[in-house]
Amino acid sequence: MNNILHSIKNNMTLTHPIEVLEKLLIYLYLYNRVSSKALSLKSGLPVPIVSAFKKELIKLELAENKGIFKLNSAGINYIKNNLGYHTVNIEHYFSLLTTDNRKNFERELIISLKPIYECRPQVNVMLDQAHATIETSIRRVMLLLNNPCIFKQKILFLGDDDLTSLVLMMAFKKLGHYNPKSIFVKDIDKALLYFIKSVSEQNNFVINTEYRDLKYPNEYTKQFDIILTDPPYTLSGLKLFLSRAISFSKNENSEILLSFGQKKPEQHREIQKLFYEQNLFIKNIHPQFNQYHGGSILGNVSDLYVLSVTQSTYPTIPENSAYSNKIYTGELNPRVKFYQCKSCHNTMIIGYGKSILTIEELIERGCEQCTGTKFQYRGQEKVHSPTNTQSETRQLGTQIVLEMKGCDSNKLQSISAIKLIMLDVARKCNLNIMTHHFHEFEPWGVSGVLILAESHFTIHTWPEYCYAALDLFICHEFNQKNTLITQLQAQLNSKEYECKILQRGF
Repeated sequence: MNNILHSIKNNMTLTHPIEVLEKLLIYLYLYNRVSSKALSLKSGLPVPIVSAFKKELIKLELAENKGIFKLNSAGINYIKNNLGYHTVNIEHYFSLLTTDNRKNFERELIISLKPIYECRPQVNVMLDQAHATIETSIRRVMLLLNNPCIFKQKILFLGDDDLTSLVLMMAFKKLGHYNPKSIFVKDIDKALLYFIKSVSEQNNFVINTEYRDLKYPNEYTKQFDIILTDPPYTLSGLKLFLSRAISFSKNENSEILLSFGQKKPEQHREIQKLFYEQNLFIKNIHPQFNQYHGGSILGNVSDLYVLSVTQSTYPTIPENSAYSNKIYTGELNPRVKFYQCKSCHNTMIIGYGKSILTIEELIERGCEQCTGTKFQYRGQEKVHSPTNTQSETRQLGTQIVLEMKGCDSNKLQSISAIKLIMLDVARKCNLNIMTHHFHEFEPWGVSGVLILAESHFTIHTWPEYCYAALDLFICHEFNQKNTLITQLQAQLNSKEYECKILQRGF
């Protein structure tokens, strides 16, 4: 099947990934007969692409050669046998389009999953775990099921203390779908992984589980169509999990479903900035989509971002790089809390560094003196732990890598013009120039470096391609990024640019 699709892709001179053609086939299979225009609206692809695809299918005798666009029996068999739809109960799946049937399906899931959720492992607050409600996990799965291509896609849960993977497994079972290589979970919590694996085996299903500490470099195979993640409630945790999700994404057709708590406006800007810097496209935002038990730091809710991976998307933490920054709130802001037993007035301390971490755990264990289970909150205190300078990250600077495209070729081959531009931009960005040197190549091209008190600022030009590569390394906080880009674009007459920001250190 893939050989056929690659052949069609080549015949159409299509620049889109092969998954686009798979998507068209699936829509054709699900909707039986449909016009090219209607298929264009459903798939989001232009009519000319749909029409060209129809012609190729007819040539290969996979579609009927009639006015309406419809697969023949050979085309239907291809989809069933090669895209994993042979077991999917299409009628049941289509029934979910009606509100009543959808609600009944969700109720059936709750009945099946409630006993499982009641037995799930306790939260590990040191890993910023806060269990989402079963209704939240079901909402996530129903959102996934809105995509008819879900039955052929590989789905990764990058952390899953909410057990959404088990909800998806149950939904697939009810729809007759089974694929041992469709659901994957990677987590640092071994008890959680064991629980997910055990439940899936009890239900004669395969969920592929793997212990993975995302701080370490590893093999991040680009094989997943959809990645769901609910990272620690810190910007450093978001940065790490989002980078790893990008490294796992298959191609520009992949999506990342990110659950992250609401923050103050200035912190929201940092989140948006992270999306922008990694060239992620925000496809949708579902405010307050997720609800949690005991997630007070989140206000018991978080938003769901649907992010599309683009051709230029890249992880700010490369897959072959370790990440030693603290990512959990308990690490960054360690605290202990004081509770007084209402029966014997004994005061107990829970939280960071203590044997009991949460009030839920304290209630379950009871007071150490009288075994009472009712407590009065008496306050909290920040823990001042000694700094271990050897284990902490030494961040030495920030590197801004710029690619300026569609520039003025005449400027790029003029050493005097490049020198004036670099010196002017550096001054406007409040950079302290120590010395500089520029060199002109034959037949054309200029390389230059400014040695700064802060580090360096370099440029290399390719006039024949109207392209310039620039690199700014700075060893303190830099707040002039927008000025840097705006000035370079204007002075080089650049029509397009790409920007990557790397945090350097060890």
